[in-house]
Amino acid sequence: MTNAVLRTYTEVTPDFLTAALRASGWSEEAAVSGVTAETIGAGQMGLCARFTLEYEGEARGAPRSLIGKFAAADEQARQFMSATGYRNEVCFYQHFASRVSVGAPRCAYAAIDDEGWFTLLLEDFAPMQPGDQLRGLSLAQVESAVLALVGLHAPFWDSSELTDHACFAGAQTDAPELLKAGLQAAVPGFLERYASAFAADEVAFYERFAASGFHWIAARGPARSLIHSDFRPDNLLFSADTTAPRVGVVDWQGFGAGLGLADVGFLIGNSLEPTERVANEERLVRRYHAALVAAGVEGYGWTECWEDYARALTSPLLTTIFGAMYGLRTERGDRMFELMGSRHARQILDLGADRFLGD
Repeated sequence: MTNAVLRTYTEVTPDFLTAALRASGWSEEAAVSGVTAETIGAGQMGLCARFTLEYEGEARGAPRSLIGKFAAADEQARQFMSATGYRNEVCFYQHFASRVSVGAPRCAYAAIDDEGWFTLLLEDFAPMQPGDQLRGLSLAQVESAVLALVGLHAPFWDSSELTDHACFAGAQTDAPELLKAGLQAAVPGFLERYASAFAADEVAFYERFAASGFHWIAARGPARSLIHSDFRPDNLLFSADTTAPRVGVVDWQGFGAGLGLADVGFLIGNSLEPTERVANEERLVRRYHAALVAAGVEGYGWTECWEDYARALTSPLLTTIFGAMYGLRTERGDRMFELMGSRHARQILDLGADRFLGD
């Protein structure tokens, strides 16, 4: 099959689907005879569609539906996302998805061109239900998602591929002076917009972070694993099991190499009310660490893991601040960033992680 890039869901044909399913090894018998499509999601930074497939004959093992992802039709949004986000996600599905066990959807097709147009055909996780950032997650859902992260982090722990693989080679590291300028430009507006919902010590923390947060960021250690980097309820799907739900992980546009504990802290801090987080946080991270060791990670003790957990909390902060100030503003987005901003500041203060600021 060629590496053709389709620009929108209406270009997907039965012949294209047949070729994709056969070439991916999903179903050698697949012969798609018909397809219907409906768009799903908001479509602000890309376009998603659900394809319902009909087959000639039995087509054993072939999916009855697929999710398609395509670049945004808006040129400005496409150019913004194609520089990193689109390429990160295609890279994940082309080179890593089949080598990890994090619960990502199976991929039937992945291609991208030099202009940023891309095509993904992915497993449909329905009837699993997506998480909701505003509602949060149950403790059982958080625990299942934390353990799912081991399947992403452990396989490439301290691997040379984190720097040598073509997806990451030449990737720019955080430049402290640029981050310093960025924080000092963004945090005042962030506080002006959301501080009325923050406690006084949370506001004071953000003021300190604007002034000296770049010290903390510059002192972070090297990449140790693959990371999702946007591991929060809106990007997770769950089965109906209330004790140990199955977890599906989508939206890999932040995929890269980094500190895996950033994913863990982002999820726990975002998903639980502060009192529930405080009561369960260390236990959840201990379970993650034990599973990481059981998966074969050596020479990584609990004390180092707990310290990394606190140190890596700059990642959710940066996602929250810059996502709020440079993303498309919506009513739901304002409610979401208000919640995230308060919860992550409280998480850092409760853990004493503001010690890394080095004022």
